[in-house]
Amino acid sequence: MIDPILLASVPHRNLTAFRDLTGTLEMMHRAIAQSAFGLTGTAYRVLPLGDGRGEASWLQALQQQHEAAALALGLQAPADLSSYDLTEPEQWASFTWILAQDLRRLRDAAGLN
Repeated sequence: MIDPILLASVPHRNLTAFRDLTGTLEMMHRAIAQSAFGLTGTAYRVLPLGDGRGEASWLQALQQQHEAAALALGLQAPADLSSYDLTEPEQWASFTWILAQDLRRLRDAAGLN
């Protein structure tokens, strides 16, 4: 599995890079969900994050996905991922950094590092 910290370098307003990010997110969550089930016996639904465009409903789904993964792995709830305005470069940078850090936490807890 790739190091999620790479997601923190996705350029702002680059549609191709964003599509890569969403697809990577969905694949990572599928691997985390499978590992979490093997480790804890707790299953959770993997949402279609690869179809997002960064709108509020996608951010909310991403938040729910991270909350479900954390719960399945017995971890604290994640930081807020749903209150960002991804059209703003500064908020984009903060969002991708927080997202990468939380994915790293989930990946490590799932034993996928």
